[in-house]
Amino acid sequence: MPSKEELEKRLDSQKDLLRFWDELSEKERETLSAQVEEIDVQKCKEAFLESEHIHVPDLEKVRPVPDDRYIVSSKLPKEELHRYFRLGLEAISRNELCVLVLSGGQASRLGSLIPKGTLPLGLPSEDGRPVVNGDSLLAIQASKIHRLQELSRKAFPGTSGKIQWGVMTSSGTHKDTIEHLEKIVPLNGLSMDDVTIFSQANIPAFDFQGNLLLSKKGEICTAPNGNGGIYSELAHHLPKLRARGVKYVQTYCVDNILCRVGDPAMLGMVIEKKADCAAKTLEKILGELMGSITVEDGKARVTEYSELGNLESRVGPDGKLLYRAGSIAIHFFTMNFLESFCTPDFHLPYHRALKKIAYVDEHGELQKPSEPNGIKLEQFIFDVFPMSHNFYAWEAVRNDEFSPLKNAESVGSNCLSTCIRDLAAQSRSWLEKAGAKCVDGKQVFISPSRSYCGEGLEEFAGKEITQTIIH
Repeated sequence: MPSKEELEKRLDSQKDLLRFWDELSEKERETLSAQVEEIDVQKCKEAFLESEHIHVPDLEKVRPVPDDRYIVSSKLPKEELHRYFRLGLEAISRNELCVLVLSGGQASRLGSLIPKGTLPLGLPSEDGRPVVNGDSLLAIQASKIHRLQELSRKAFPGTSGKIQWGVMTSSGTHKDTIEHLEKIVPLNGLSMDDVTIFSQANIPAFDFQGNLLLSKKGEICTAPNGNGGIYSELAHHLPKLRARGVKYVQTYCVDNILCRVGDPAMLGMVIEKKADCAAKTLEKILGELMGSITVEDGKARVTEYSELGNLESRVGPDGKLLYRAGSIAIHFFTMNFLESFCTPDFHLPYHRALKKIAYVDEHGELQKPSEPNGIKLEQFIFDVFPMSHNFYAWEAVRNDEFSPLKNAESVGSNCLSTCIRDLAAQSRSWLEKAGAKCVDGKQVFISPSRSYCGEGLEEFAGKEITQTIIH
C-alpha cells in the first residue's frame, strides 16, 4: 500500500481527502488508497471544468427530424412492415444481433435497494405455471429473446441464430444482477455463454467549487457516470461480439416492461436504409417531460424538454407537434459505428446534475443536506447521435411498447400497478386483434414465450378467453 505522502502527491490539490488518515483502520486505509489510485485527479478537474461548457441548443437552428428520416411504424403498409420484420429475423438467424440492457438502477424509488431489473413483479400463476419464469423485468426480456430466436429459426429453417445479450450494471447492482441472471437465463431457454455482463464506471462527486467529497472518513463519494458510460466499457467487449458475428447492437433500459427487445422490424429498417444509428421514439404529448430528437446543423441530437422553449408547443400543418419525437432510450447502432469511436478512454461530454449529497465535513461529522450541495457528472448515451452519418428515427406505438417502472405506487403513474395493467392490456389487444373474445374486467396475460408481438394467436379466433395466462 502506498504511503500517505505518496497518496497526497497523487491527489495534489485534493489531498484534504486524507485528513482522517490517522484515524482509519488498516482495512479502511486500503479501501481509500485503492480509490485514490483509481482516480485521476487531473481528469476529474478537466471533466468538472468541461461540464461548465456543455452544448446548449441554438433554437434558431433546431429543426424536427426530416420526414424522410422519420418512420412512423403504425403508418407503414403491411407489406413494408413485414419486409422489415423478415429482414431483422434473417439477421438474427445469422447471429448478427446483440441486445444490450442498461441495468444499473436500483429500485430505491419503489422502496427497495435491490436492482430494478430483479424486482419481483407479482405476476400471476395459473395451474402452477407463471406468466414468465423468474417474475422480473429481466426475466421477461430473457423470454422475449428466446422467442425471437425461435421465430428466426422458424422463418429461416436450418439456422440456429443466437442473440447476444449484454447487461450493463453499476457498482450497486452488479453482484445481485449476476446472481439473478444465473437463475433466470437457463429458466427461459438461454445460455449464460451468450450473456456478457459488465459494470459502468463511477466518477467522483463534487462540491460547487470542484472539490471531491468524502462519503465516509475513509471513502471518497462517487456515483455511476451515466448511461453514456456504456461506450468506454463496451469497448472491452466489442472484439468478442464481432467474433461471434454481431453486426448490430440494440440498447434499451431495463425498466420498460413493454420494451420490444431486439425489435426485428426496426432492425430490418436499419439494415435496409443502411443506417449507422437509429432511435426509437414516441409521439410526445404537450408538456410531457421527455427529450425530443431533433436536428441541429444537420446533426441528430436530443434536445431536453427544458431546452425546447417555445418550440415545444409548435404544431405543423397536420395539427401535430413539430417536435413530437420523444426519446425513450431505445437505440440501434451498427458495430462499424461503435467501433469507430469506442475505446476504453472514450468519454462523452459530462452533464451536471445538482444533487443533495451526504458528505463528511472537516470535523468528521456526516452531513445530510436538505438542499442540493453538490454536483454529479453524467454522460448521456444519446450524445453520440451527432457522430452518425446516416441517422433514422422510428416512431413506435406507445401503448404497445412503452410502460416504464419508475415510481412508487403512491405516485399513481409509471409504477408497478400501471406496468402490470399495461402488460395485461397489451395481451388483451393482441387476442382481440386475433379474433378472440376476452371477458370484461378480467386481466389476461400472454407469456412472452408464446408470442413476441401478437403473432401465433390464430387458434383463439372466435373463442372466449377464460384463462388468466396464455402459454
